[in-house]
Amino acid sequence: MSSIQEIKALVTSSEHEVHIAKEALKATERGIEEAYERNRIAKGTHDGLVVKLANLKAQFREQIMEDGLKESNRWNEMYYKLLQWKENHDGDVLVGVDKDSDEDTKKLSRWVINQRSAYKYFMNGDTKHIKDHRIDALNKMGFVWCVADHVFQANVEELKQYHAENEKFDIPVKENKKLAAFVSRVRTAYANKQEGRAQHDLTDEKIEQLDAIGFKWGFKKSRKKTSSTSTAFDYDTQIALLQEFKNEYGHTKVNKLIKEWQKGEGEPSKKEYRRLPVFLTFARKEYISYVEGQPSLIDAEKVKALTDL
Repeated sequence: MSSIQEIKALVTSSEHEVHIAKEALKATERGIEEAYERNRIAKGTHDGLVVKLANLKAQFREQIMEDGLKESNRWNEMYYKLLQWKENHDGDVLVGVDKDSDEDTKKLSRWVINQRSAYKYFMNGDTKHIKDHRIDALNKMGFVWCVADHVFQANVEELKQYHAENEKFDIPVKENKKLAAFVSRVRTAYANKQEGRAQHDLTDEKIEQLDAIGFKWGFKKSRKKTSSTSTAFDYDTQIALLQEFKNEYGHTKVNKLIKEWQKGEGEPSKKEYRRLPVFLTFARKEYISYVEGQPSLIDAEKVKALTDL
């Protein structure tokens, strides 16, 4: 009998302990919820202050810009002439000149070119040629800092529109000479880039932009020459070479070193390293085809081999 009472007492005691533990757990959960709520409020306050600070900094820069433009100086005089030019020439801020341009237009064009030069110095850390608030003022106007990039973007947009209307990228010269020349240039530059020749005007970012609109790079004949056993794109050979490159230099940033070698800053220990960018460009295109379910010269095993590097 006493044994039963002892067991009953232990059960009662255990039930009490479980109750206490349960209450403690509830208190902990409430504490976690309260802490989470405090954290949420603090984060909201922080984010709000960050936005407020950013707005204040923007207002501060805007005020400095406006005050700077009120000063009487040669720079401001030319700035307002450019602003007037933009209003009179359908938003143009390039100010191109020809043999018929008057002297004022030529002066304005030279000033525009000088601002681009000053901006290049600024981006390289030499800030004495142009001030922050003047860059802000030109940006607000829609100033073009790089004519080549501006022209490229305009051509891509025009090409995108042409493709939407005609469902092709092969443009007859007699139909649109300028756009046909652009297509020819980028295709030629792309072919040269695949062959490992430097093409600074056709960056990877620009290639991605053209890929994004479905641009056809052409050169189908050269595509047929490529096979899984090709010396240039033999995966076993090229991946082994890429592994050697990584072991030697500690990374796979091939293009970075290629640029240095082209500038005469050192030499590759193996001349075959110069061909690696060609392989990587090829592999990138084949990988895109692979993930999109299109015919490709690579498979899951080859993708893994590249990914592991």
